Amino acid sequence: MLILLGDVFGYIALAFVIFTASFMLVRRRLLQYTKNLNLLRRVHMYAATAAGLFIVLHVAYFYVYPITDAILLGYASAAMAVFVWVTGTAFLERLRDSLFYHGTMSLSTIGLMVVHSAGAGMNIPVWLAAVTLVAVASICLVKAWEHLSHVIVSAGVKSH
Repeated sequence: MLILLGDVFGYIALAFVIFTASFMLVRRRLLQYTKNLNLLRRVHMYAATAAGLFIVLHVAYFYVYPITDAILLGYASAAMAVFVWVTGTAFLERLRDSLFYHGTMSLSTIGLMVVHSAGAGMNIPVWLAAVTLVAVASICLVKAWEHLSHVIVSAGVKSH
């Protein structure tokens, strides 16, 4: 099977996106060991920047017509990656709740990328894409519930 350079760029981008999302899940534990928040932020930002670079290279390599559903999913995941970048920047600017949206959209972007690859028929079986979607949807729902619970509790405390 021939693997094109564009596929390689896409998988590298996906690996960096998964790394940055996973890295943020364990950042508190890493902070206990490193005691250096700036280092952890820099690692996250450099990995996210590399992911963005490889997404751009992937899209540039495969910019073709006709546009299929799989290609549209790829463009949607690239647009979501831009949204993830914006919400990450908003968090650095201390905007409220931006970290929640940043994390949730990161998970959704990973799911869309995997479905895009499966839909394009590229090395990811459909069953793995389905499992990934179910896992991403479940995590997003749990995080949304946690966020909503926090908002309701905070609103209840302020009203007393």
